[in-house]
This record gives sequence, structure tokens and C-alpha cells, in this order.
Amino acid sequence: MCGNFERSYIFISSYIKCFPSKAKQTKPNRKFNVVSVSTKPPLAAKMECWACSKHKSFLCWLLMLMMIHILIMAEHTQGDCVEEERKALLEIKTSYMKSYGSEIDNFLPTWVDYGGGTPGDGGSNCCDWERINCSTTTGHVTELSLYNLIGVEDVYMDNESKLWPLNVSLFLHFKELTSLNLSHNSLDKEFMKSGLERLSSLKKLEVLDLSWNYDIDNGILPSLKTLTSLKVLDLSDTSLNGNFPTNEFAALENLEVLDLSYCGFTGTFEVQGSERVSILRKLKSLNLAGNWFNESVITSLSILSSLINLDLSRNPMSGPFPAQEFTALENLERLDLSYCGFIGTFEVQGSEMVSILRKLKTLNLGSNIFNESIIRSLSTLSSLTNLDLSDNPMSGPFPAQELSHLTNLEELDLSSTHLNGTPNIQDCKTLSRLKRLKSINLSYNNFNKSIISCLTALPSLKILDLSFSTSLGTSFPVQEFLNLSDLEVLLLSGNGFNGTIPIEAFASFHHLEVLDLSWNSFVGSVPSAIQALSSLRALSFARNKLNGSLPDHGLCELKNLHELDLSNNMLHGTLPDCLKNLSSLKFLDISSNRFTGILASSLIANLTSLEYIDFSHNVFEGSFSFSSFSNHIKLQFVRFTSDNDKFEVETEEPIGWIPMFQLEILELSNCNMKMPKGHVIPGFLVHQHKLQQLDMSQNSLEGHFPNWLVKNNTYLERLVLRNNLFVGMPLYRNANMKGLDMSGNGMIGTIPDDIPKFFPNIQYLNLSMNSLSGVIPSSVGELSKLWILGLSDNELSGEVPKGLFTNVSGLDFLKLSNNKLHGEVLSGSLSWARLQFVYLDSNHFTGKIGINSSKETHEYLRVLDISNNLFTGIIPDWIGNMSSLSELLVRNNSFQGPFPCGAAPFSFLDISHNSFSGPIPSCLNLQDMEHLLLGSNKFIGSIPKSFRNLTQVLTLDIGNNYLSGRIPEFLGELSTLRILLLRKNNLSGSIPKQLCQLSKVSLLDLSGNSLSGSVPSCLQNITGPTDLAFLKTVMIGFSFGHYFNYGRILRWSFSSNSMFYAFKTDDEVEYTTKRLFLSYKGHILDYMAGLDFSCNKLTGEIPQQLGLLTQLRALNLSHNQLTGPIPVSFSNLAKIESLDLSSNGLTGKVPSQLTKLTSLSTFNVSRNNLSGRLPEMQAQFGTFTEASYEGNPLLCGPPLVKKCTTTNSQLTNPSDGEEENEKWYDIDMACFYGSSSSTCFVFLSGFVAILYTNPWWRRRWLDWVEDCMFTFYYSLSDLARKPSLTIHKQDLH
Repeated sequence: MCGNFERSYIFISSYIKCFPSKAKQTKPNRKFNVVSVSTKPPLAAKMECWACSKHKSFLCWLLMLMMIHILIMAEHTQGDCVEEERKALLEIKTSYMKSYGSEIDNFLPTWVDYGGGTPGDGGSNCCDWERINCSTTTGHVTELSLYNLIGVEDVYMDNESKLWPLNVSLFLHFKELTSLNLSHNSLDKEFMKSGLERLSSLKKLEVLDLSWNYDIDNGILPSLKTLTSLKVLDLSDTSLNGNFPTNEFAALENLEVLDLSYCGFTGTFEVQGSERVSILRKLKSLNLAGNWFNESVITSLSILSSLINLDLSRNPMSGPFPAQEFTALENLERLDLSYCGFIGTFEVQGSEMVSILRKLKTLNLGSNIFNESIIRSLSTLSSLTNLDLSDNPMSGPFPAQELSHLTNLEELDLSSTHLNGTPNIQDCKTLSRLKRLKSINLSYNNFNKSIISCLTALPSLKILDLSFSTSLGTSFPVQEFLNLSDLEVLLLSGNGFNGTIPIEAFASFHHLEVLDLSWNSFVGSVPSAIQALSSLRALSFARNKLNGSLPDHGLCELKNLHELDLSNNMLHGTLPDCLKNLSSLKFLDISSNRFTGILASSLIANLTSLEYIDFSHNVFEGSFSFSSFSNHIKLQFVRFTSDNDKFEVETEEPIGWIPMFQLEILELSNCNMKMPKGHVIPGFLVHQHKLQQLDMSQNSLEGHFPNWLVKNNTYLERLVLRNNLFVGMPLYRNANMKGLDMSGNGMIGTIPDDIPKFFPNIQYLNLSMNSLSGVIPSSVGELSKLWILGLSDNELSGEVPKGLFTNVSGLDFLKLSNNKLHGEVLSGSLSWARLQFVYLDSNHFTGKIGINSSKETHEYLRVLDISNNLFTGIIPDWIGNMSSLSELLVRNNSFQGPFPCGAAPFSFLDISHNSFSGPIPSCLNLQDMEHLLLGSNKFIGSIPKSFRNLTQVLTLDIGNNYLSGRIPEFLGELSTLRILLLRKNNLSGSIPKQLCQLSKVSLLDLSGNSLSGSVPSCLQNITGPTDLAFLKTVMIGFSFGHYFNYGRILRWSFSSNSMFYAFKTDDEVEYTTKRLFLSYKGHILDYMAGLDFSCNKLTGEIPQQLGLLTQLRALNLSHNQLTGPIPVSFSNLAKIESLDLSSNGLTGKVPSQLTKLTSLSTFNVSRNNLSGRLPEMQAQFGTFTEASYEGNPLLCGPPLVKKCTTTNSQLTNPSDGEEENEKWYDIDMACFYGSSSSTCFVFLSGFVAILYTNPWWRRRWLDWVEDCMFTFYYSLSDLARKPSLTIHKQDLH
């Protein structure tokens, strides 16, 4: 209670003190303590007491009784509101609840009707109700604050499906109402039709706020002109539009404040109408921001000479600044023209006329297109105290000379103005005239370090922001800063400074309160000398490269420190125990470092002033008791996200502890929350009622979903409980919920049909990786605010509701992969509004893609994955021409026909495992292509020359087709290539040596062709990849409409206002290894390396150089015509798992050195010409069976049945002194001659013995010898006679 009544009460109390017996008879006042007010009566009261005791007249007694009566009557009036008004308030509540029915709970809980209405009956006194203010003298309601009754926290959210048909007549009962706020309530048109003009009977109504009611349009204007008592009117963010309604506002002659921002007004005022606006002679503040007015609106406003504040920001005015039009607004003190599109500068004549704005103190011209001469044009505005020219393309050096004329400036913002270079030294001296300038923002420019010396001329400078001035140099300018020792705030983030933190530069900064050196490249640790900066209240070294440990002294001596940010460095070691001495600390962020050890609960328990704490992404171990925060009354933000399994957050000990804080944001992700009763929701959350964001993902929490959590926290916007073990869904209404992630749980059952009832404003909904069954309810299409929907990896069946594509106009991301959905989801004429990412893969969808659609109906589509379904038909031409489509996956369907050409900027195209035919289209846009998979189709012809444009390709799969011709040499120029699959075509010719230039390739498959020639020895140049190309996860997310800022001092806002959906489009290729034709997908491709030249016609020997390909895990040269030995160098293939050399003509033995291949699990050298003893059956060779060696009859030894003889052993296993790498055809000549002579001797001896013992054979032998002799004789005789006969014949001729 206040005002005259309070003063009267003090006066009366003096009489009560004089007559204590009477005081006992009075009823104590509910609002005031009589004793406390009257213990020290004022001098006047003492005099009154003395007068009564002196004269004791009847008049004095009468006066006292009258005052006591007034007191009692005032108390009675104060205690109860007017019954008529109380009933009207209850009708208002009933009207609202009828609109929402059971969808709202705990609505206006203090507005209750106990039926009696007698004084002191608790809730019957409406003056004690929330959102109500009453008169202190009459008890009548004077203020009704009925804004946002549904409790939707984000003002950008509305509830289009629920409109409030409020009847204006309910407010006519409040005769003394002065202020009525009905903003953000989804009032419908019935409100305007219910007689708004009748509010004119409320003669004291001065403030009316109807903003953020989108159903209010121009129909309300005729009624408003009758409310002549209004002084403040707010119609911002409604559906008013068209020309400015000058006639309607002309009648509001008492109006002082008018807000029509973001209403959609266009053009300008009509001339006639603008003359009538002159009636608004009392208007002091006008807000027209965010409309569609052009620059001529300024002329129309020139007659509003009483204006003090004018906001025309965010209107498309364009053109040069209309300085002359502002000359009439001579009382303006604040003018906002930011984001208006003005260009150039003021004209000289116009800038002279601006001098008439002699009272202008605040001018915002930010985010226009002014050049550097704008400052000179403003020099006549000598009264300016605040000037914002940020984000204008000024360029040039710092305009010191021009600024020196603005002698009253206190704050100046020149950020993002492209200023650069070295300022003029003489001009810098003129800055000494700016004696009041305390704050200057020069961030996001390109100054060199001389700007610091220039600013030393400013005598009163306290705040300096040079953040992201990237030309200051990498070495910190210590000397230049020594003359700025009076600074209180210094912001130097994002300048690329390196070296150690230069604390010596700030040794004389005894008044420095804020120091921000974040986003640089400082190394080392926080120096102990920082204790000299004893005035520091905020300190940030975030996002540097600090790599030391925190000192035990120095940082802990900063007793005045309120904010400390050390996040995103490489600091290590344990946290010093002395940090608990920073008792004033409100903000502490040490996230994303390498701190280790146990996080001491005692350290946290002492920091009772904390509001924000983030210990995420470190390497802490052991257990941390969350009850350490129990006495932190101001705590609002807590974030513990662990990156290891050794850190545990204990939330239940001691049992029954009750927190004194009310958190707004809590993140306890992967914190191993182990509790005596099992993995359950922490008990302290029962006492939390202000949570806006909660993340307890990856904690193995189990049981039914805690609906009480949603019920208790009506402003909860972001709830992340993924990767737990909850079995139920949240089934409690929360109109504020925007993001819900319950993926990776054990949820069973169906998606509720009435899910829009529970989360009408949901934007992010992720229920993937559960066991949900049934159909997707059609009501999902009623979630009109939905941006991201993930339902993949469930057991959903049925068809996809059409409303999901047609009704949810803002849907960006839809993932329905890996379910049992069916239907012709892509047939007919498609229109997917704003959909960008669509994943329908691995379902049972059928039908054809609609050919009647067009790229215009899918202009935002970036990713379409319909692989692993049952689609048929052709790919329509419009898909190939979509300007935004970067990823198209139609793998494993039944599409046929040619693939369409087009200009779509594909980076990922997978059309494998279909029946596409014809030549591979050479007209594809391959400029951005990274993954091109065309395998397992029916393509014919040669490999197109256009493939030389695949300059960024990582994966190229054209295997399992009917391609012919030679392998183009230009494929060797694709330097980024990691996977090349050409298997099972009709390619011929030799393997181009240019393929050896593919140094990064990891999988090369040329099998199943008709390639000839030798295996190139230059393949040793393939060293394999040095980075991970397939381990990439894409994050898509959205930010909430507002931020939760906890940076009270530091420039950066610290918030957690986003939700992300992690997804990736995986490469999937097939490759033969270990005798199996396997599919490899995703990040495993970064680790898989193989070479497959099998089933060709290759000849020659296997190059020894292949043994240098140490990254290989699979090598297959089988089914060729290779000869020679198995290279001993293969023993260097330490990672090899599969080696197949079968079905060739290899000879020699199996090198015993291959037993060193400890990873080898598949080995096949069958059907060759190998010989000799097999390697010992040790290590991996002990696992190989006879099948690995069959078809080599000259091999012996285990596991073969054939045993090696001693002779064979000697022949095939030379002494230790002999070379192991002898050729198979090498001969011991001594052995050869000896064995040959012995053989001849034995043969001749046997022959002679036969002739001696057998006369018949002896006769036959002698006859044969005689015949041979005669034959030999006559042959020689004939040869001798032939030359003479020839000569004789010639003589005859």
C-alpha cells in the first residue's frame, strides 16, 4: 500500500500510541505492521499526542474516533475487491478455458471462487490474484495484465488452431480500469465484433496492448477511434496492413505512445490523411519498424512535431538519406533508421538542415549502405550522445577529424564498417575534443595496431572493442596498450594473437574490469601475474590453444571475479582447490578442455554465487555429488556432458536433499547416473519448476516417461532423453515444447493419435530407433510448426499421411527410414513445400515417381533417399534439373530406362542395383560430384569422357554393367579418388599405368573383365589415404526463437538454444574379400583397402613391388595367366587378411616368410604349378586347410596328405648357406654331369649284355647296322653326283 493512505496511517498511529487501550480494540491491518510504523513517530505525531493530552477536549476525542473509522473503512476496502469485478474476472477465466478445454492445466490458479465472497475468505479477494492490480483506496481493478495466458514462452509462437472468442462486454465492469494488456492471446475476429467501441465508457483507460494477436486486422480500426482516453496503444505484430489508417488514429488526441511495428503497412501516408495526423499533437513515441513504408513516409510524419522517439527501422526506404524531411521534427531525441537500405551519404544542403535536430541524442543508422562521408554530414548534430553507424560500407582510415566535431558523444559504434589502414596522426590528436566519449566499438574492421595509439587521445575512454580486427598482427601490441591504462573494458577476441598471454601489457590497468582475449591462438597457461588485475570482474581466454595447467596462485586471487571463461582450450591437470576462494563467481565455463582427476564437491559447494556452470567435455573421473549445488540459490544453468565412462554424477545422495535453486537449463549427458534405486530420473527434479531445457541423454535411465516433469515445468522447450531405456512417451500437454528427442529408447506401442494436443507447437520431434509400431497417425500433419521429424528405425507400417507433406508447411527434415511403410508415396503430383531432406529408404514403398511434378514444387529439396524400396518406372526429367538437389539415392529399386540429363548439382548420386539402360549419360553436372555409384545396371558403351570432370570424386562405381572398350587413361588424373570399381564389364586392353597416379585410392576392383598384359609394377605408388573421408556426420539443427543469455558482463552471449539431428548419407559399395562378396558401408570404407584384378587375362610375373602396398587388407589376382614365383615381398603386407592367387600358372614354392602375416585369414594358391615343402603350420598358416593348396601336385607337407621325402627335402629345401630366392630353373651342373654320365654307362652296358646273350637280337642289330651303312653310302654318292649332272645339262642347253 502506498500514497495518501500510508501517510494517513502514520498520522493515525500516533493517536494509537497516545491511547493504547483504544489501539487494542482496532483490527490489525493485513498489509501493514502497526507496531513497526509507530515505534518512532515523527515530530508532528508527537505534537499531536501532546495536544490531546494537554487539552483533553471532546473535539480531540472526536477527531481521533473519526480517523480510526476511516482506517477501518480503508482496511475493509483494501481487503476485498468489488464483487461485480470479481465475477467478471471469473467469467474471463471461464471464457478462456472453454476455448482450450482440458488442454490447459493449472490455469490462473489464484483465480478461484469459494462462493462466499466474504472478507478474508482467501481466494475470494481478487485484488490478491495474479495479473491484477487494484486501487489502494477504492479496491477497484485498475490494471489487467492478461498477456500470453496460455504460457507460450516464445513470442513467435502462436496457436492457430485455438482462438479466443473474448467478449469485450466483460471489461465494462471495471469502471476504473487504466491499463489492459491482452497481447499474445490468439484473439479472434469475434473480439473485434463484440463491440470494442464500448470500451469508450471506461473513461480512465489509458493503456491498451493488443500486440501479437495475428487474427486482429483492419476491422478493429473503426472501434479504436472511440477510445479517446488512450495514451498508450500497442498493435504491433498483428495483421494490420495497407495504407496507414490516418483517419482512425486522428481521433486519439491524447495518444502519447503508438506502436505499429511489424504490421505489414505499405507505401506511405496519403497527403490528406497525414494532415489529419496533426491532431496527434501529444504523440511522443511512434514505432513503425518492420513495415513496408518507403522513404516518403518521413515527409508525411513531418507534422508530428511533438515526437521524441521515432523508430522507422527495417522499412524498405532506399535511396539517399532524406535529411530535409527531418527538419520539422525538432523535438526528436531518439531516431532509429537501421536496416532501411539508405545509400551514399547526405547531400550537403540536407546535412546543413539536419542541424535543426538540435535535441537529437541517439541516432541509429546501422546496417544501411552509407559511405565514409556520412560522418562528415553528421558533424552538425552536436547534441548526439549515442551514434550507431555499424555495418555500413565506409572503408578508408579511421575518421578521427570528422568525429571530433561530435563533442557530446558518449557511445560510438563503427563495427563492421570496413575501416582499415593507418589513421592520420594529426587527425588523431583532434580526438581529444571528445571529452565525454566513454565507449567505442571498432570490431570487425581491418585496422592495424596504429589505431591503438590513435585512441590514446580520447581522455575519457573506458570501453574499447577491437574484436576481430584481423590486421592488428599476430604478435600482441604490448607497447601500444601501455597508454590506455584507464580502460575498464577491453575486448580483443578473434584477432589471431599468438604466443603466451601478455599479462605484462596490462600491469598498469588498475581499473580494468572486463578482459576478453577469446578466439585467439595464445598458448601456455594462465600466468600467475594475472593477480595484479585485482579489479577484474569478467575474464575470458576461451577458444585459444592454452595447453598448460591452472596455477595454484594468481587466478585464485581475483576476489572480484564474477565471470570466468576458459572453454575450448587444451588445458590439463586437476582443478586447483583454491578456485573455491572465488566466492563472487557467477559464471564458470571450463568446457572442452583436458582437465583430469576427481571433480571435488567441496570446490563447487563454496561457489554459492554461481548462476552458470559448464564442466562438459573434459576427462574427469570418479564421482561428483550433485547435491554440492544444494545451497546455490541463484543457479540457473548447469552443463555436464561427459566424454568417457569413468565419470559419474551422483544425484541421490544424501537421500532426500532438497535444492534451493530453480534451474532453467540442465544438461547431464553421458554422466553414468547410478542411483541406489536403479537408473531413474534424479529426485531433485521434482522440485524444479522453471526448466526450459533439459538434456539427460545416454544415461541408461529406465522406466516409464516422467510426465510429472513436463507438468511441473510449463515453460519446458527442449527435452532430450535419447539413448536411455524409457518405455513410454510423454503424454502431458506443454504448449511451449519445441524440441523433443526420445530416440534410442525402448518405447513400444503406437504414436498417439492426439499428439498435437500434447505438443501443439513442436518444431523438433525425434522418435527414431525405438520399437514403435502401428501407423503414423494423420494428426501428425496437424503439427503445423514442425521443422524436423525423425521416425526411422521403428516398426511402423501403413501409409504416410498426405498431410505430412501438404499441411506442415515448415517441415525441413523428414526421416522415415527402416520401417515397414508402404503405399505409392511418390505417385501423382507432388508438392513438398519447404522440405529439404527426405529419407524414405528401406521400406516397402511402391509405384512410380510422379511425372506431373516439377522442380518448382520441390525447389528446396537437397537430399532424397528412396533406396531399398519397390519403386518402378523411370526417373522423370524434372529431378535431373533441380537446382538444389545435391544427394539422390535410388539404390536397389526397379527403375529402368535411361537416366535423365540435367544441371542438378549432385554431390552424391547412387542409382546402383536397378535396371537403367543405354549409355552412361555424359551430360550430368559432375562439377561437385563426390560419390557416383552406377553399378549393377544395364549401361552399355564406353566409359564417358565427361568423367574427366570428376575433379572432386571420392567414389566411382560403374561395375556390373555391360561397358566395353579400354579403361581411359584420364581416370588416373582423378587425384581425390578413393574407391574405383570397374568389375564385371567387358573392358579390354591393358591396365593403364596412369592408374598408378591414384595415390589415395584404397579400393581398386578391375575383376571380371578381359584385361590383358602384365600387372603394372608402378602400383607401389598407391600409398593409400592419409585422412578420413567417409567418417563424416552431418548435423542439421534449429535455433529457438530467443536465447538464454548468462553472460552478464562479457560481450558474448552464452546460451544453449539449439537442437541437432545427426545424420549422414553413407557410401555403400560391394567388394569380394575372404571369398565372400560383401557390402561395406559408411566409415568402414576409411579402413578397408583392397586390390582385385581377378578373372582377367593378365600375364607375366607378379611384381615384387606389390609387397610395398602395406595398407592392403585384400589382394586377389586369381583366375589369370600369371607365371613365376610368389613374391617373397608379400611378407611385408602386415595388414593383409585375404590373399588369393589361385588359378594361375605360378611355380616355385610357397615362401616360408608368409608365416609372418598374422592377420591373414584367407589364403588360396590352389590350381597353380607350385612345388616343394609348404611353410610350417604356425601362426595363421596353422588354420589353412588342404583346399588352399589343391591342384598343385608337386607340393608336399602338412596340411597336404603327401609327405616330403628326404631327397625332395634336400632338393626343395637348400642349405642355410644357399639363397632362398633361387629361380626354379637353376641347375647344379656337377650333379647334372654326374647323373648323365652314369645313365649313359648303364644304358650301354645293358645293350652290350643283350647282344652278347641273344644271337637273334645280335643278328638283327648287325643287319640294321649294315643297312644303315649302305644307306649312308648311297646318300653321299647321290649328293656328290648332283653338281656334275647339273653342269652337264647346262652344257647341253
